Amino acid sequence: MLAPTKPLLIFDFDGTLANTLETGIEIFNELAESYNLNTVTADEVRELRKLNTRALLDHLGISRLMAVKLGAHIRKILHERMEDVELFSGIKEALVELHEAGFQMGILSSNSADNVRTFLNRCDLLSCFSFIEAGVSLFGKSQRILNVIKKEKADPSCVMYVGDETRDMEAARKSKVSGVAVCWGANEREAMETEGPAYCIDEPSELIRVAHEFAAS
Repeated sequence: MLAPTKPLLIFDFDGTLANTLETGIEIFNELAESYNLNTVTADEVRELRKLNTRALLDHLGISRLMAVKLGAHIRKILHERMEDVELFSGIKEALVELHEAGFQMGILSSNSADNVRTFLNRCDLLSCFSFIEAGVSLFGKSQRILNVIKKEKADPSCVMYVGDETRDMEAARKSKVSGVAVCWGANEREAMETEGPAYCIDEPSELIRVAHEFAAS
């Protein structure tokens, strides 16, 4: 009898694996004046984590068109500062264990492929991932997840998307895969739970338990 196929685990990058939040906010504040936006303080960031992506953009006065331009600008500057970015504590150990357990893993991110590869290579994690889908538009993740499923010939019921934003969980729901909401990134637990993820976790080590539970279900 053949052993059951391990699920496909697709990971967001920023705020899920890489702690780019502090650097990203720093860059946003540097660019804010040139986009006629207000800077944000550390106290405001704590409140902003409670908002879903659309509410966040509205609160900051960022249109969809501006979000595209601003996002590209931030990614360009971020590329020059990737050396300052670190993994969230416990992520490397979890990813290595999942890889060694035979789970296929990939990245699907709005960040650039260069930024993702540079970072993963520096952290000795590039070999853990079989693909990197980068440059995903702000609300285009659901279609890109479907594209990955088709390319990898995966069954959507055997796919998990792991992310730290409400839009990640919205994308998982729309593409009919299981969403894993991580609560150490852009959005806090209360906001993430409004999108109905299959799992909601607070520590990277929980990824191992969740993946094995999903594989056994």
